[in-house]
Amino acid sequence: MTHVELSCGFEADIDESAADDMEFLDALTAMQKGDLTGMSEMCSILLKPEEKKRLYDMLRNESGRVPVKIMGEQITELMGQLGSKKK
Repeated sequence: MTHVELSCGFEADIDESAADDMEFLDALTAMQKGDLTGMSEMCSILLKPEEKKRLYDMLRNESGRVPVKIMGEQITELMGQLGSKKK
């Protein structure tokens, strides 16, 4: 397990082996090709359902929406932390 702390204040323990999975790679590849549904799938693979909800709730704006751009920044930060702690 790897403990991550994102700039938005979200903290979680992530099983880093989840990133060593073909479905995760498929989701990452989709996201890199501009298919933003890959971002949601990556979150579902890395985070437990209650953690994903907690992250979304932390990122909600005043109208109750979770901005895609901000979520993208956070998932990028999360991936960066997983990668740096793996080395």
